[in-house]
Amino acid sequence: MAGVLVLIGAVLIGRWAISGSGGVGNDTVAAPNFVGETKADAEKLAANSDLKLSFDEKPCENQSKGKICSQDPEAGTKVDKDSTVALVVSTGAPKVAVPSVVGDKLEDAKAELEGDKYEFVVEVEEKVDAQEPGTVLEQDPGLGEEVEKGTTVTLTVAKEEAKSTVPDVLGKSCDEAKAQMTANDLTGNCTEQETDDPNQVGKVISTTPGANTQVDKNSQVQIVVGKAKEQQKVRVPEVRNRTLAQARQELQQQGFTNIQVAGPGAGNDNSLVVQQNPQPGTEVDNPAATQITLTTLGGNGGGGGGGGDNSNFFGGLTGGNED
Repeated sequence: MAGVLVLIGAVLIGRWAISGSGGVGNDTVAAPNFVGETKADAEKLAANSDLKLSFDEKPCENQSKGKICSQDPEAGTKVDKDSTVALVVSTGAPKVAVPSVVGDKLEDAKAELEGDKYEFVVEVEEKVDAQEPGTVLEQDPGLGEEVEKGTTVTLTVAKEEAKSTVPDVLGKSCDEAKAQMTANDLTGNCTEQETDDPNQVGKVISTTPGANTQVDKNSQVQIVVGKAKEQQKVRVPEVRNRTLAQARQELQQQGFTNIQVAGPGAGNDNSLVVQQNPQPGTEVDNPAATQITLTTLGGNGGGGGGGGDNSNFFGGLTGGNED
C-alpha cells in the first residue's frame, strides 16, 4: 500500500508540474510590433496573438496619416493573452505655417524651406522675368497656409529670356540677310539708303542693332541696303545771243563740259551764239555726258569787226526770209 501511494503521489506531482509550466507559457505572449502598420493590419496581428487593442489619434512626424506611430507596451514585451495594447494612429505630420520666400534668392529660399523647422520638399519652375535670374517670383502654398511637414512647395523663379546674336550680313543681298536673321531666331526688315559707292548698290551696308549684338529672340533687325542715287535732272541753259566765251562759261557752270562749236565764228570767243542743240530748257540726267553744240556767227577780228560781220550775216538772213 505504501508503495502504491508513493507511486500515485509521484504521478500527481508530475502532472501538476507539467500543467503548471505549460499554463504559464500559454497564458503570455510577446507583443507584436504594430508601429508602421495600418489600423486594419494591426487588428489582424492582435487577433493572431490573442490580444486586444485600443486606439488613439494624434499628429506624428514619423508616420503618415493612418499608420500606427506608437504602442504601449512596446514590441517584444511579454503580456498576458487577452490583455490590451494601446496604439496611437497618426493623423499626419504636425502642421506648420508656410513662410514667405517671395523675393528671396532660390538658394536662400530652399535652405529655409528644407530645414528642420519645415522639412518641405521644394520643386522649382522657371519663368522669364525682368527681375534678376534666380529670384523667387511666386510660391505655392502661399504665406501663412498651414500644411504638414514634408509638404511639397513649388517655387516659380525668374530666368533671363533666351538671347540671339545679330549676325554679320554686311555685303549680302536683302534676301540673304533676312534668311540669316531667320536662322538666328530674328526677324529682318530691309530698307534702302542712297549710296555714292556703286559697289554697295543692292548690298547690306548696315544693320540696327549692329552685328554680334545680343538681343531677345524674335527681335526686329533693320537691314539697310544701298541703292544708287537718283540723278538730278539739269536744264540746258539759254546761251543764244551771248558771246561764245559767255556761253561756254554758263554751260560749264551747270556741268555741261562737252561743248562743240560750229559756224563761222567757231574760233572767236567774241563771236555770237545764234543756235544751240539741245534747245534751252531741255532736261538731261548727266550734264557732263551731254554734248552741247553751239552755232556761232562772228568775224575774224572780234570786237567791232565781229559786229560788222554779224550785221552782214543777219542782213543776208533777213533778205532770205523775205524772199
